Amino acid sequence: MKVNQLRAGVVMTYLNIGLGSLIPIIYTPIMLRILGQAEYGLYSLANSVVGYLSLLTFGLGSTIVRYVAKYRAEGDKDGEEKAIGLFIVMYCFLAILVLIGGAVISCNVEPIFHRGLSKAEIEKIAVLVQIMAFNTAISFPISVFGSIIMAHEQYIYRQAVNILSTVAVPCVNIVVLYMGLGSIGLSIVSTALQFLMLPLNAGYCFKVLKIKPQFKHLPITLIKELVRFSFFVFVGSIVDMLFWATDKVILGMFTSTAVVAVYNIGVTFNTMMTSISTAFSGVLTPKITVMVTKHAQPEQLTELFIRIGRLQYLIIALALSGFIVFGREFILLWAGPRYEQAYYIAIITLIPLSIPLIQNTGLSIVIAQNKHQFRSIVYLIIAIVNVMSTYCVVPYLGGVGAALCSAISYIIGQGVIMNIYYYKVTMINIPLFWKNIILLTIIPFIMTIAGLCVFYYFKLNSWLILFSAIIIYSLLYILLMFKFSMNSYEKDIIWKPLSKIIFKGRK
Repeated sequence: MKVNQLRAGVVMTYLNIGLGSLIPIIYTPIMLRILGQAEYGLYSLANSVVGYLSLLTFGLGSTIVRYVAKYRAEGDKDGEEKAIGLFIVMYCFLAILVLIGGAVISCNVEPIFHRGLSKAEIEKIAVLVQIMAFNTAISFPISVFGSIIMAHEQYIYRQAVNILSTVAVPCVNIVVLYMGLGSIGLSIVSTALQFLMLPLNAGYCFKVLKIKPQFKHLPITLIKELVRFSFFVFVGSIVDMLFWATDKVILGMFTSTAVVAVYNIGVTFNTMMTSISTAFSGVLTPKITVMVTKHAQPEQLTELFIRIGRLQYLIIALALSGFIVFGREFILLWAGPRYEQAYYIAIITLIPLSIPLIQNTGLSIVIAQNKHQFRSIVYLIIAIVNVMSTYCVVPYLGGVGAALCSAISYIIGQGVIMNIYYYKVTMINIPLFWKNIILLTIIPFIMTIAGLCVFYYFKLNSWLILFSAIIIYSLLYILLMFKFSMNSYEKDIIWKPLSKIIFKGRK
């Protein structure tokens, strides 16, 4: 049953990723056209500002999954329900802090953005921050139940709810946009949809999983352990904010909402790529926690690290090489000529970002081992340097400068330092991992160079031509990788489902 949940969870996660990548192709150009570049940039900037309030979870999200999975592995039902009661109380308290923080930020947007935004934009972003802060506050208690569902390895239901949200949000947003309600309308709708998520997740936990949170005799002594464990996860969340949200905030301070809009389009592809990668590692977090709890050997963790890393790279290499070949023409057709620079911003950040994305199983391992402190400290230092350099570079190079600073920081922190740490401390065989990745890189590298050369002469100036080229490129990639690069395990993942369909069709 668990195996079926795991496999179905991965399949549904990729279905959600596919929908989440396909729907914006239709939805984003509509939003850009109706909102306009300036208001779209303002909406993105408000999201980035309010994103800081999400830090008030203090990294407890992954902590919930870890401790609930731990109690389940130990068969301690009473301890699990008391811990869940404690999490609910803590998250409700944190939601109140979010509301207070949103009010404070809303009252201080003028001194922060007076150089980059007009008076009307400052007034509007203050309203957006208030609405989005309320939205974030609601999401806090909802996330507790979502984490419980993940810890119970109920991936099918969890992903079904995610798919529903992925489809419903843009559909409702399009209606709101055509009603002329603009960015404020989008924020209100997003908040309303959050209300629907609470009964869906909470009801499943109560009715199906039979979870009965206990609010008497809460394990208060657990808080110290939670804080100690989650502190460095929290630091990791700060790092993510410093890398991506702060870039847009600095751009808003020194440039304009139009520049923020272009940068946001560029880093949107980072979000898509991250989603592709975390589909595997996300559903494996409870399994890794159980492995570590049962004292798995380094060889076992290395095998899992390489196996998942290869699978992630097979997909990421296709997405990355395909974007390098087709990304510019896609952005020109999709968003328009004013967003062409987003292609270069995306390329600059996607290449170094691919390193941690194929190694994020390592993050799950070090968190389960409670060895993530070093990683968090290193990332924090690198992120602070990134913010300082971005602050100095943005007035001269704009969005491209912000992307360059982020890329260099990622290469140093995630590409070099963390690989040494995984090798020396976590005892994962990193040289063997990179040997696997280098061998897998040969075909994508050749295809990227060949694709750039071919399409330099043959212009992809329509959706039909572009998608036809992408399909041909993808099929060629799959065939070549299947023939020359995949091992038997990876081939089975593709061939077994196909063979069932083929033989079933013959019957």
